[in-house]
Order: sequence, then structure tokens, then C-alpha cells
Amino acid sequence: MRQQLLRHFEKLLPVKILRQVHHDVDTAVTSRLVMKTDVVEHDDDYTVTAALPGFDKNAINVQYADDWLTLTATHQPDAFDRDDDGRVLQRERQVATAKRRFYFKNVRAEAIQAHFEAGLLTVTLPKKVTATTSQIEIQ
Repeated sequence: MRQQLLRHFEKLLPVKILRQVHHDVDTAVTSRLVMKTDVVEHDDDYTVTAALPGFDKNAINVQYADDWLTLTATHQPDAFDRDDDGRVLQRERQVATAKRRFYFKNVRAEAIQAHFEAGLLTVTLPKKVTATTSQIEIQ
């Protein structure tokens, strides 16, 4: 009876909205805590370095679109916390998704490079060469 009530309760629209809001807030807070990031501007490029310890390279996604660099990483805990019957004894590690976005204008999108090694993701975004204007001396 209790399970039936809970199933009906979860179908209500306000509950779905609250769950989505909770998920969005949790992702935003977790992203700042999990993905510590440094952004450095050089003369000819930008470098973004994100610490992602414990993440697998295949669980990391890097995208650049509309002048926004988006880093997304999903961490799924291993199944080491199960006994022989497959019951969870204790779970403190959760599935975590971290997402960060950074705005970079005048980037050569086709030349962006990303490397992941020893828990550090490094993304290099080369700047577009802009036409320089020079002052012409009047004689």
C-alpha cells in the first residue's frame, strides 16, 4: 500500500519539478567542488586545466560551441561494495556528474586540443589571429 502511494506521489508534477531542481542545484554545487579548474590566458592561446581525480578518460566530454567550452565528467562508482549476493552493504560514493562552462571568444575551434593524464584534463584553445592595425606616421 505504501509503495503504491509513493508511486502515485512521484507522478505529481510539483514533485517532478522539485526533483529536477534538486538535481540541477546538486550538479552545480558538485561541479564546483569536484572539478577544480584553472584558466590561463597566454599571448596566443588559452589553457584550461581541470582536476578530475578518479574519473575515467572515456567518461569525460569536451565540447566547444557558440564560444562556450563545456567540460562534462561522469563518475560511476565501482561495484566493489557488493557482497556475494549482490546486496549493497554501504554506499557513500554516488554517480556524480560535474559540468563546467567557460566563455572564450575568438578561438580557432578546429585547433582545440585536449589531453587527460594523471587526473588532470588540459584543454588548449588557440586564439584566432586578429588583424592588427598599425599607426602610420604622417610625413
